[in-house]
Amino acid sequence: MGMNKQPASTCTFPGQDDNEIVQVVIYKHIFSVLPVLIVSVGLLIAGVMLMGYSAVGGEIRLPSDLGALGKTSTVGIPFMPLSFILLIIGFLLGFAAIYVWRQNKMLITNENVVDMDQHGIFSRVISTLRLSRVQDVSVAVKGPMQTTFNYGTINIETAGEKDLFEFDYVPNPYEVKAQVQDLFERFVEHRPQEGDGVRTAAKSAPKAEVDANDEE
Repeated sequence: MGMNKQPASTCTFPGQDDNEIVQVVIYKHIFSVLPVLIVSVGLLIAGVMLMGYSAVGGEIRLPSDLGALGKTSTVGIPFMPLSFILLIIGFLLGFAAIYVWRQNKMLITNENVVDMDQHGIFSRVISTLRLSRVQDVSVAVKGPMQTTFNYGTINIETAGEKDLFEFDYVPNPYEVKAQVQDLFERFVEHRPQEGDGVRTAAKSAPKAEVDANDEE
């Protein structure tokens, strides 16, 4: 899965400031939920096959009891109920995997880097990093899988108690690194500085007032 950009009007997150604009949205690579998707597809295939076998009269034969001569009698259980159970479980697993994948994302705004981690259906952790605290951005791409499918981990070193901000399964990691650095540079360039016009005027006002009193 590649990097996705959405209009700012459709991208929001809890705690977002009114003047904060989402610049980029990055979803994790599909490999982050691939094991669950494989199990889901396997269950769906098994359910369909059992349903087809049940349609031609197939059933599970289980031992019921032992007769007087030691012979085992059996009872038949149709495949149809089992096939429905497998289909339902497979569908729910697939839905949960896609939901978790779409909710796991990194947002880069004009002020913050936001990491939204969805752990299961009912658990979410949101971490926010101010662009002003970014000190260094590095990329880790390890192994043939990450190299072949172009995904890796973004590490952001910060100024503060938390030394490392980490995002795994990031597609196109080098492009993401460049975008984070570009937004950081723009943030620093437009950040209000001590001594700009408004603050200088506010500081010079008391001095002007003292001079006037001295002249009197």
